[in-house]
Amino acid sequence: MAFERRFHPVLADDLNILLDGLCREWDFCAGVRASDLLVGAAPLTSKKFTDAVLDAEAELPGPRASWERRIKRKFVQRYGHEVSTKSYSI
Repeated sequence: MAFERRFHPVLADDLNILLDGLCREWDFCAGVRASDLLVGAAPLTSKKFTDAVLDAEAELPGPRASWERRIKRKFVQRYGHEVSTKSYSI
């Protein structure tokens, strides 16, 4: 099963699509939601996103560095290195 490629016009909903993909594909299902990540006006960076996903997991299936690269790559492919509700558009 591949990651969901469709985009949602609302950033929070689109982030939830990406998070659901991480859950389905790689079993990162610790319950991080877009509302947890989009706090204030500061942009969400690929590092903040990746750290939030990995920090929420009790156990990682393998070395953290490997997962950091993979998750960060998914974020960057979709949004670039950072995204905010102000800058997001499809």
